[in-house]
Amino acid sequence: MPDAMTAAPEAEARLELDLRDAGRLIDPDAEWPSLPGCLRPAAEAAIIDWARRQPKDASLAILVRLPPSAMAEAGSLELAERVSAHFNRMAEEQAYTARMFLADARRSAAIGFTVFAACLLAVWTLYSGYQGSTTARAIRDTLSIIGWIAAWKPLEMLVHERRPILRRLRLLRRLAEASVRVVPADRR
Repeated sequence: MPDAMTAAPEAEARLELDLRDAGRLIDPDAEWPSLPGCLRPAAEAAIIDWARRQPKDASLAILVRLPPSAMAEAGSLELAERVSAHFNRMAEEQAYTARMFLADARRSAAIGFTVFAACLLAVWTLYSGYQGSTTARAIRDTLSIIGWIAAWKPLEMLVHERRPILRRLRLLRRLAEASVRVVPADRR
């Protein structure tokens, strides 16, 4: 009997790409800040779509098969490193987007809840001073509505709108951490 229990091996989701040449995946003429060549938009979209459909706990692996004649080009382009660097850069940009969005949401929440509290204070003041007045009742109702409207969007941002941004960030980080291998294709 073993001394320690071993965890079940983590599942691996593998994307296998059979390409005629590295140019199908990388655009060698495109320039990115310090890395000439990046993924073609169609390749990027296809890989992201594939990764989105994989189990959340599976590690991702991308296997690129190229004809032996195209292997030298793939090596000169540093194909595997470029794929990883591409998704790492995308993850960094998405992390920045998430930080800015959450900062905006917090500022909006502070403003919205301040307006909401001010409206509730005004409603309470009107209620205690002018209970029977029809005008006071209309003003109270209007202030209540204004307060709820001021708080609505910040709540929506914090509760609902941040989830897709953070989901995309997790997906891009998984792709940045994916193992990428370039191998010669079998001759058939």
